Amino acid sequence: MVGLAPFRSTVRKVKKVNEIVAIIGATILMLSMAKKAKMPLFGQMTLTGEKALDWVKKDQVNEITAKIIWFCSVNALHGWNVPEWAKDKGIVALIFPTNEWGNPMFITQASILKVLESLCADWESKGASCKVIGNKLEGQKTQIMFEENEPTLKFYREKNCRDFDPYIVEVL
Repeated sequence: MVGLAPFRSTVRKVKKVNEIVAIIGATILMLSMAKKAKMPLFGQMTLTGEKALDWVKKDQVNEITAKIIWFCSVNALHGWNVPEWAKDKGIVALIFPTNEWGNPMFITQASILKVLESLCADWESKGASCKVIGNKLEGQKTQIMFEENEPTLKFYREKNCRDFDPYIVEVL
């Protein structure tokens, strides 16, 4: 019987390893079944692989219902498809729509930023959720988030206006 002792020891070790593998497999299965945030597949990425942005167009009425608004340096928008003409801008804003499939609206116009900042200060004083996100190395963003009563913002310029006339900002 002395000859079977090493075999029994090996069988016990194999059973223990099988138990560990089964536990790890069950854990991985449970983690993979956890609900993940669904990311849109279409309309969010550009051909360069960066996240897409819409921006205010001067010859039309631009309207968006805001879920989140960011104020930040244009340099803090890593991974976003910032147009070449906007890369020298200082502080900009991104307005994320309530529609998760929509692209954020990229705001660079000083006349809109001034009014938008004033509106955000008012919303913050009325209890809107505000925080600073990101870090100094990658660029911080000041964020305001609307859990309910999301504002609809409208940006436009009068017909027959000059090139540098300010935009009109309305909250609907």
